[in-house]
Amino acid sequence: MIVEIIIATILGLFTGSFLNVVIYRLPLSICTDATIDLINPKRSFCPVCKQKLSALELVPIFSYLAQKGKCKHCGTTISWQYLIIEAMTALISALIVFMFGITTESGFYLLLAWLLIPLFVIDLKEQLLPDVLTLSLMWIGFIYQMQFGDLQNGVIGAMVGYLLLWSLYWFFKIMRKKEAIGYGDFKLLAALGAWIGWQAIPQLLLGASVLGLIFFVVSRTKKDQAFAFGPFLIIGFLFVKLFTLSSLL
Repeated sequence: MIVEIIIATILGLFTGSFLNVVIYRLPLSICTDATIDLINPKRSFCPVCKQKLSALELVPIFSYLAQKGKCKHCGTTISWQYLIIEAMTALISALIVFMFGITTESGFYLLLAWLLIPLFVIDLKEQLLPDVLTLSLMWIGFIYQMQFGDLQNGVIGAMVGYLLLWSLYWFFKIMRKKEAIGYGDFKLLAALGAWIGWQAIPQLLLGASVLGLIFFVVSRTKKDQAFAFGPFLIIGFLFVKLFTLSSLL
């Protein structure tokens, strides 16, 4: 088990490094005049001086610490995000393997975690939920249900999740002449519904709404100011999923 956890931790570190690339590049690639995407340029680079990074500069966590959190080419401070994402991905990957071992089921949960992390951060920073991530999450959820759950329940969960927020969107659009929620949130809840089924969606939405309301009040967000709802949906999903898993263990 120790060897398996070490392998998962190392895999998580390098996956976290790649997720940082996704978080930075994917929103840029969606722009109509984008000159960057996930595979071009092939080598990672400093966002400020554009200098390509060497292999040693790409070693997760250790390169950050060795360079004292600064680009060695231009001296620009490197965001703590890179360190946090790498460490978090490694920790979550290790916990999943600790709970399920190196199995097919743990593979699905690793993919789930590796998709939720960039969705959470991208929406938090850019108020954007890329289709390539939400739709991938949904289809992997269907496959997971085929193997370990109930595919019909997953499909209904995706439909209910999408239609609930779609209906809410049009209610506010007609009654208040406002767009209260984005299309990306419809797709994200559909994807999460594919993983947990339709029965758990009310608990997910309740948890997400309460957390969103608390954030709205504490952060003193202005009445008409938009804020990302995706992170709260993800946190609500995690509470529901962890409760379900704890009841099964």
